Amino acid sequence: MMKTSQLYASFLTALALANVPAANAATRTVCFELRIADDRTNCPVTSTPGAKRGCDPDHNIDAVGHVYELWDKDDAANAPDEYIGKWVISGSGRRCATFEWENSEGDYDLGEDNPDVYVRYINRVNRTTGGAIYVQGVDADGSSVDVTSWRNGDGVDPDAYVAEECTVGHNCEIVPNASLVPESDTGSERGMRIQALDSAQHALETYGAIMDTSVELHYPGKAGCEPSCFVSRSEIHVAEAFGDDAFYPAHEFGHAVQMQEFNQDYLRDVCGDSHTLTSSETDSCSTTEGWADYVAVVSWYEPNNKNSKPEAFGYKFEAAAPYVPVCEDNGGIELQVAKAFWDLDDAKTEEGHAPAAESQYDWSNYATRDIAKGWRNFPDGTDTYTNDYYESDDGVNVYAYYYNNWYNSPFTDNGPDFFETLLNHNCLEWQDDYMP
Repeated sequence: MMKTSQLYASFLTALALANVPAANAATRTVCFELRIADDRTNCPVTSTPGAKRGCDPDHNIDAVGHVYELWDKDDAANAPDEYIGKWVISGSGRRCATFEWENSEGDYDLGEDNPDVYVRYINRVNRTTGGAIYVQGVDADGSSVDVTSWRNGDGVDPDAYVAEECTVGHNCEIVPNASLVPESDTGSERGMRIQALDSAQHALETYGAIMDTSVELHYPGKAGCEPSCFVSRSEIHVAEAFGDDAFYPAHEFGHAVQMQEFNQDYLRDVCGDSHTLTSSETDSCSTTEGWADYVAVVSWYEPNNKNSKPEAFGYKFEAAAPYVPVCEDNGGIELQVAKAFWDLDDAKTEEGHAPAAESQYDWSNYATRDIAKGWRNFPDGTDTYTNDYYESDDGVNVYAYYYNNWYNSPFTDNGPDFFETLLNHNCLEWQDDYMP
């Protein structure tokens, strides 16, 4: 992967979404609508209470957070097209990008009076507020994949998608009564990759502000990586059949977040050959995988909305009762760990439910990114409560998360509530039995 500074120097300077040119500047403004074809599962639809930005199967949806480039089309002999800059779609509906022309920093106008502007979709997503951290869609081996360019029109009119002779003082519209869709076939490899990127964008929107490394999303994923897997803090994979499952890209992104907070390219994650949301595993497996499950649901559902009821694969992550009817047997269940982190985050207060005691409440409502930062408080090393505890397969667990955080901000302000919500309410205090 190229360095972030190399890839995004132009992006940071070009990111400026506006409808009106700046006063006394030779700017141009180009407007269009960019959408993606959606047919995903395991995500809330747009009407779901608490959905941050829902799916809409069998429809085209706004390409929120997707990155595009603007180019000036030149048909003169031996005159290459000029790259203008990168932008990110920051909201819904038609969007406008404003850029300098006569006074362009890179002199890309080349003395041309007015540009003929077209769009390129480049398989990248960012936070809607921009920034240096992004997710780049690549092929299984990490090679680049085809971009979508609207340079050459629709086969009848070569300039059908070009804002020709874009002049100062008004919005130059590209297909004013229609939208640009980079791939309409949701079942194609490209359509699946774009859907996977959009799912990853939800997680990036939530966590990108605390990250320091961009991430490659490999689709199709490498051999043996089903339904998805992580390789390092900057590389995740989604298997070919699962690009349209909204849960997996966000789940793997959760692993990348934890690795980045640990500042390492691996995790203590001792799972069986085929772990599931409800299989009984080691505590390191249930914790690491449950954390990634929580990242997936909090990427799609707003925890500060008391009406949010996150769900995936038919499991309810807001269900108050611990999953296993014997309290001490919940420690190895990743679904229960995901529920515990959700409880730490969500605004809803609920009393305990059997097999937890009624008096063991979900009290807490911590900030999503502060909860993620809690992994930073794990010491480096292989000793007890460290990020690489190797003497027990149960070592890097939720109890260790509590141990390393109860005296650190913001958790120190509400130590008893932190313990009660995360551990007692979710029957995870038993994980301490595995610690020396």
